[in-house]
Amino acid sequence: MLGIAGRSAIAFLCALTLLRLAGRKSISQLNFLDFLLANLTGNILGNYVVGPAKGARVFVAPVVFIASGILTELLTLRSRPLRKILEGQPLVVIKNGKIIRKNMANTRYDLAELLMALRKKDIFDLGEVEFAVLEPNGKVSVQKKSQYRPVTPKDFKLSTGYEGLSSVLISDGKVLEKNMEMNGLTHDWLMKTLNNKGVKDVAGVFLASLATDGSLYVDMMPNS
Repeated sequence: MLGIAGRSAIAFLCALTLLRLAGRKSISQLNFLDFLLANLTGNILGNYVVGPAKGARVFVAPVVFIASGILTELLTLRSRPLRKILEGQPLVVIKNGKIIRKNMANTRYDLAELLMALRKKDIFDLGEVEFAVLEPNGKVSVQKKSQYRPVTPKDFKLSTGYEGLSSVLISDGKVLEKNMEMNGLTHDWLMKTLNNKGVKDVAGVFLASLATDGSLYVDMMPNS
């Protein structure tokens, strides 16, 4: 008969598997349905670990919950009305610089919460805000008035070059052969480039990444 340690390990593996099946979401992305399913599943698995419930039948309910959640998500992808009911919809709380008190009251979202959300976006003056939208996940999206937005190269009619994603060639002292091959690079080129930067041994490199312009960024291990 499994002890608490064994049941804990089984419950952990079960929870990990179910979470992977449910999809990748951060805590901030969870809607109320995700939160409900996570709590129900956690309670059942916790009861399996320390409670009287034993046997494989304990895992039936969590599997059904997660399967129901996946099915519901698939349905919401196809049905806009159902998506509105289960996930909610964005709500404008500031329009043309004016606070929409009715919308805030309908969602029980008070002024203190709004001001805090704006401060998190480095906005300390409501006069800078043109629009603010309360998203279904509880976060606030903000559009500043044009005079308060950061200046971009486009404003000065300046052309800019393409900036893609860098490619990691060395990680923790090991060459990533797949990335080398994808970029059409050889070990001779890599060693020559490292030598030009004063690096003699790949094992001493913590990270080396190739930018789209061909430059190589190198970060060394401590004491290397």
